[in-house]
Amino acid sequence: MGKGLLIFFVVLVIIAIIHFFSLRMMHVSEEKKSKIKKVYWYIYGTFLALSGLLNMFAIEKFSFFSFVQLLCGMTFLVLNYLGKIETKNPDEKSSGL
Repeated sequence: MGKGLLIFFVVLVIIAIIHFFSLRMMHVSEEKKSKIKKVYWYIYGTFLALSGLLNMFAIEKFSFFSFVQLLCGMTFLVLNYLGKIETKNPDEKSSGL
């Protein structure tokens, strides 16, 4: 029971910290948000690729899931480098279709 309560309160604190930073991000300029998102995708892609690579070497036989994880991480890195991963502001009007 004690471990469960400890885990519960740790999760609540982590959620409160994430909520605090998400509220702070609402007041940040669009330029800075764009830079933060770009850094986020680089970190996420690197983490995913390294995790997949390490899982492939930890298991002695071929693991399809680890290979897919490695490919997804590499895809995120390449697409972010090429500028294809950009979230558009919903307030902006698109001039397309």
